[in-house]
Amino acid sequence: MNIRYIRVLKTALLAGASCGAVAVLTAQMGPPVGIQANAKGAAKIVVATVVGVESRFDINPFGDQLIVSEVALRVDETLKGPPVPSVSVLVEGGTVGDLTMDVSDLPSLQPQERAVFFLGEGPPGDPTYRPHGRNLGILTLDATDHIAGSDVTLDDVRRAVRESGR
Repeated sequence: MNIRYIRVLKTALLAGASCGAVAVLTAQMGPPVGIQANAKGAAKIVVATVVGVESRFDINPFGDQLIVSEVALRVDETLKGPPVPSVSVLVEGGTVGDLTMDVSDLPSLQPQERAVFFLGEGPPGDPTYRPHGRNLGILTLDATDHIAGSDVTLDDVRRAVRESGR
């Protein structure tokens, strides 16, 4: 083996070990830093329950026709922004008639689902919010108040939002 190949292999192994250590540290220390960063940029953050979903065809800013769902939320708790009893969020994806559009990086929300919503404002004059940070903007909760598929709890999210300086 030549010296250059050995150096490249050694660097790759060290980088892989470092990534593994970072993943372990993140898992042990609570929510990922991404929650704090997303909280800083969000206009409003709420813990809410889906009470209704209405899907329709729409055209995005790039001229593409797609299906969007207006999701009505009952706000259970406000983590950032003025408290309100309800909000509407526009999310890409949904079903119109027998045509369904699934969006790989956004959850398909159903009535009675509960989540933490990091919200950004829509265009001027549009009262519906948008998920801030796209897929980071909707963290669905399971029955034990954990972010679905993770060890992160709702309390961890609350703490991260507080530490973000809102």
